[in-house]
Amino acid sequence: MECSVASHQNAQRQQAEQCVSKVTWRERFYRWRQLRRERYALRHLSDDMLKDIGISRDDVQRESHRPFWDDRGWRR
Repeated sequence: MECSVASHQNAQRQQAEQCVSKVTWRERFYRWRQLRRERYALRHLSDDMLKDIGISRDDVQRESHRPFWDDRGWRR
């Protein structure tokens, strides 16, 4: 049973890697521009708005200083 679970997980991992490699440069460029815009907007939110969504000003500073190509999820 463990062997079949491990092989199934390996198959899923390989499929995910293939999907990642199919991203075109145009899609990647669009995503980078989107991240840049989102981080810019986040940086300009008021303290009250940040409090409403549960993010501190320090978290915003850390996120907004990440390079545009860094798309690996939220760092805390």
